[in-house]
Order: sequence, then C-alpha cells, then structure tokens
Amino acid sequence: MTGRLLLYGATGYTGRRIAPALVRAGVEVTLAGRDEAAVRRVAEPLGLPWVAIDLADAEGLDAALRGATAVLHAAGPFAQTAAPMLAACLRTGVHYLDLGGEWPVFAQLMARDAEARAIGIMVMPGVGLTNVATDCLLALAKQRHPDTVKFRLGISKAQVVSRGSVATAATLLAAGAVVRRAGALVSVPAGSLTRAFDFGAGLREATAMSWADVVTGEFSTGIGDIEVYSELRTGQRLSNRASGMAMSVTGSTVWRAAGRAAAAAWPQAPAEDARAAAQFVMVAEAIDPWRRSRFLRMRTGDGYGVSVATATAATQRVLMGETAPGFQTPSKVFGPEFILGLGSAAVLEGSASTTAAA
Repeated sequence: MTGRLLLYGATGYTGRRIAPALVRAGVEVTLAGRDEAAVRRVAEPLGLPWVAIDLADAEGLDAALRGATAVLHAAGPFAQTAAPMLAACLRTGVHYLDLGGEWPVFAQLMARDAEARAIGIMVMPGVGLTNVATDCLLALAKQRHPDTVKFRLGISKAQVVSRGSVATAATLLAAGAVVRRAGALVSVPAGSLTRAFDFGAGLREATAMSWADVVTGEFSTGIGDIEVYSELRTGQRLSNRASGMAMSVTGSTVWRAAGRAAAAAWPQAPAEDARAAAQFVMVAEAIDPWRRSRFLRMRTGDGYGVSVATATAATQRVLMGETAPGFQTPSKVFGPEFILGLGSAAVLEGSASTTAAA
C-alpha cells in the first residue's frame, strides 16, 4: 500500500475505533483533531504521529495535509466542518473522504465537482455504514432491475445512537422532508409521506425523511425519482408531523436548539453489548414503468462497528490508487458489491412487500 492518510476527528467515538483498525490494516496514518491532549491520548498508545489543528487555521491545516494522499474526515457536524476541510484538500491536492450523512452537505460537496476534477482529486463523502449500504443496495437493485424508473428506500430504526449522531440530527430538523422527483430535489411536508416496509418481521410503518440518498442516488443509479423512509414508532411519527407543522410557522431555530440540548444530555457512546447486538435492515423498492414493485433487502451490523469496516476498506482502496476525479460515491468507484465483500452485510433474497400507509 502506498500513500499516507490524515484521520481528522480521531478523538470522536467513531474516530477512536477507526484509528486502531487502520493500524491493523497497515495504513500509514497521522491522527489529527482540535484538542491536543485528546489527540495525544489516542495516538501515543498506537505509536502514531499526530497533530492538533483547528479547521479555522487554513495555513496549519494545509501544512498537516501536505504529503498526505487522502484525508478521512470524521469530525462532525459536517455542516460546519466539511467545507473548510474540502477547501484545504482542493488547495493541497488531497483526496477527500468523510463519515458524514447530512444531505445538504452532500449537495454542497457535489457542487464542487468541477473544481475537484480540474486538479484530479476525488471527493467521496459518506464512507460510513448507512450511506455505503444504501448506496450499494440501490446500485444492486438497479443492476438486477435495469428497467427501474423510481426507487423507494426503507431503513429500519436505529437500535443504538451516539451523542454525535443526535447532535447531527438536530442540525437537520426542518419543516419538510426532501425527496427527488424528475431529477430535482423537492421538499414535502414532514410526515406527509408514509409507507409500510417489511424489514423481516412483518410490515412496519416508515416516514419519508431527508437522507443523503436523495442527493447521491441519481448519481449512482441514473434514477431521478427517489424517496427514502425511516421506520418510526407511532408516537415518533406523530411527533415528526406535529413538529414539522410547527416549524412551518415558527421556523426551525428553536427546535434545533432543543435538539442540541437533548444531544448534550445524551450518552456519549452506546453500551458495547447493545452496539454489538444491533443491526439495520434496508429495503430497496424498485418500481418499473408499469408501476410494478420489485424488492431487495440488505441486513448489516450496527452503524458504528460497520462504519469502521467500510471506512477502513474505502481508505485502503484509495491509498492503492482506486480513485476517480470529482464527486463520487462508493458504488460508482468500488462497485455495487463493495459492502458485501467486507463481511459486514448480506443481501436477503425473497420478497419484501410494502404498502402505502394511511
């Protein structure tokens, strides 16, 4: 393997798990973050070089990136941190990967495609579990059903959640959910689109939410009509609809502040036994021109453990030269079966029905 990696955000929950995985994989890596003492505590037991640098320090960030082949950016919320890191990558000619999942950030990074292509760097956000799994699942469904004209994607509820994930979710609170229709991003009232998906134990109701696949799905599959649904319990669905209606009147500022307060009180990391037992199931509903639905399901482990595997594997491939210039997705560069080759996910054959919910 050639090339060096800068892991920024090495002191966060997922960053601390990725660092030793990179060492085991033989990756030459330098750890980085804002807090000098925290970065040192992670780096020294692993025998790794480290640097403390704030993203606001453009000169220092450029210095940290010089000599690196790629950066794996693991410090969220990415709505605040992705732009300065990508700007530094564009200045220094370093490939950009991140663990983000916020759909507006994907759109912002996609808008820098031409700049990245001009200097020959790759910009690949979302190399953590949820985005890698759903991106590969949609690409696999399109591969199996080339006459698909619309996708509905259902995602089972998260069984474990870290403080960072709650904080990120708070930044995305809005009066509407974003879907893709005829190639355009369109906002629909929160809670107004519901479906029932079979995640393996019968039909469960889900609500349309703003996921990154509404941005990346067309890029990966060529399909311009995509809706993404998250499994929610009855109370959660009602709360989602009510808060959306309220935000349409009051705006989202107060609600996002409340979300940040909730995040501050949330446990920093899930219990290890709960994390190890957790899993996701995702259902891709591929609709043909005659409105017939075909289904493909995928089961994965928990979001945090599998993110370590997907991010490590993506990093290894990039450092070995498996890149493409400009904005990219995992399925486009590494292939639709990328996640299946990691032992972290499996396609579940057989039917997975879905129905409209009232």
